[in-house]
Amino acid sequence: MNRALTLKWFAVLGLASLFYLLAPRDVSPQMPLYLGMTSAAVIIWTFDLLPAVAVAAALTFLYLLTNMAPPEVVLGPWTTVLIWTTFGAAIFGEAMEKTGLAKRVALRCMLLTGGTFTGMLIGFAIGGIILGLLLASGVIGFARTVIFCAIAVGIIRALDIDPKSRLSSIIVIACFFAAAAPTMQFLHTSESFIWSFQVLMKAIGGNVDWWEYLNHACFINTIYVALSFLTIYFMRGKVRLPEGGKLKLILEERLAEMGPMTVSEKRLLVLAILGILGFMVEPWTGVNAVYVLCLVALFCYMPGMKIMEPSSFNNLNIVFLVFVAGCMAIGFVAGEVGANKWAVSSIIPFLKELPPTLGVLCSYLAGVVTNLLLTPFAATVAFTPAFGELGVQMGVNPLPLFYAFEYGLDQYFFPYEGVMFLYIFTTGCVTLKHVIPTMIARCIVAGAFIAVIAIPYWTFIGIM
Repeated sequence: MNRALTLKWFAVLGLASLFYLLAPRDVSPQMPLYLGMTSAAVIIWTFDLLPAVAVAAALTFLYLLTNMAPPEVVLGPWTTVLIWTTFGAAIFGEAMEKTGLAKRVALRCMLLTGGTFTGMLIGFAIGGIILGLLLASGVIGFARTVIFCAIAVGIIRALDIDPKSRLSSIIVIACFFAAAAPTMQFLHTSESFIWSFQVLMKAIGGNVDWWEYLNHACFINTIYVALSFLTIYFMRGKVRLPEGGKLKLILEERLAEMGPMTVSEKRLLVLAILGILGFMVEPWTGVNAVYVLCLVALFCYMPGMKIMEPSSFNNLNIVFLVFVAGCMAIGFVAGEVGANKWAVSSIIPFLKELPPTLGVLCSYLAGVVTNLLLTPFAATVAFTPAFGELGVQMGVNPLPLFYAFEYGLDQYFFPYEGVMFLYIFTTGCVTLKHVIPTMIARCIVAGAFIAVIAIPYWTFIGIM
């Protein structure tokens, strides 16, 4: 064990012990141990000391062994729709990657916007939104990142761009924005939102269906995507694409290599549309769209469909579900030991003194800070119950608080903050010194977006 690794493990033990000792004793007897074990898991995730799935599983078992909460609470995530949304999305993601449908959509969008730097950014943005419509986030957001990174690396190499240059980093950052920025575009684009809304709305009564969410977020998130790419445009400085017209030829070449659209791609596109339609018609049919999505996804393995080989189901990366359930267990157990109510009671006096607008802005800043400690998904499932209680205590709709928090979680600075962001550094075509200024600028722009666009819009549609 080298010195750096030893120091990291000492940091895990030291910080976890600190959380244990500083934990409030008057909340519940389990609170100190809960904070100690949970903080240890989070720090291990942060330092990437052990496989994330193994840590999530170990944390779940520790909750059970220490009687932190009843088994029906700790294992409760497995009974939620989020697990099965992730399952269906994983099938569609693998099918789209295998058939090439996702790559074809991305290339076609970029071709339609021309062969200039501006056209490339517009193509990435449009391609990201369309793939967001077809592919859910979470583990499948990673698939979108892989697809766009492959295109970006192809462009960089074909144009002989120095992989350590500012231009190379800008192109790769653009592909990351294409995968990450549309996460809040549609209800099914982020599978964690479906579960989150059930928790949030249960606290105040009501429901958020596909069409209501479209009204809440689609329009302003399109502006958010545009602002993300505008940040890249202005942060590029004086760098320009060499032989700009050559970009279109490269994209045409990549698309030509794929050949005409195959029957498998067409059938998969039909299945994906059927899965999306399930969410659209749920308000009238009353049929849970998550289970429709899963059932439709399984048709990919039907022999007659010729989309996926039935035997390939055994290779499906469903072990990720253990990580999803483990992250959700943090939030479930937090409610049982009183951590959520304690957190809410601690900040209510502060937030009550603030007007709703400042409360929403503080939620955005909280998301930015939290993303330095937790992955976006883990933060969502851990803090959602607290937002529901916070909304009740403040007498306001918790949705704007939740939305602003999620926009804060979409701000990244360091590779460890999320697997999608980490992946772009594996391309060898991006450097941190070029990334951080752009991400800081985007974080500031996003804060202004919340204040100037999102809050007035949410007020206008009546959810603030």
